Amino acid sequence: MNLLKRSIGPGLLWTGLIFYLLSMDTSGAGEFSLLKVYGIDKLIHFVLFAILAFLWGTYFLNRETLHAKRIILLIITLASVYGMGMEYYQQYFTNRSFSYWDGLADAIGSAAGAWATKKSPYGNRGRNQN
Repeated sequence: MNLLKRSIGPGLLWTGLIFYLLSMDTSGAGEFSLLKVYGIDKLIHFVLFAILAFLWGTYFLNRETLHAKRIILLIITLASVYGMGMEYYQQYFTNRSFSYWDGLADAIGSAAGAWATKKSPYGNRGRNQN
């Protein structure tokens, strides 16, 4: 797990994976696709962005000299903006549609992931951050 603390790679890879997944054509998904289950799409968005915020939070909390609360707030903000930007991207450049609810799930997931970073040993720089 030291890779999470030291390398920018996991955050970059996950950011790229989100872009790829949210750009995918879902029109070919069959009638019995898992995406047809009510609410599963929002859960997927929540999980994707919680992991995103956790990975970036782990990376930056172990590097930056800014106060931890500022880093967490910045990560939540940037991940949420990225999520809403992906919704606009889907609307104009893919066969998928824009959804405020997906954007909200992205923002809530970002907040949950950032909170988990602060509480985990991977985001703790070894001193009191209160």
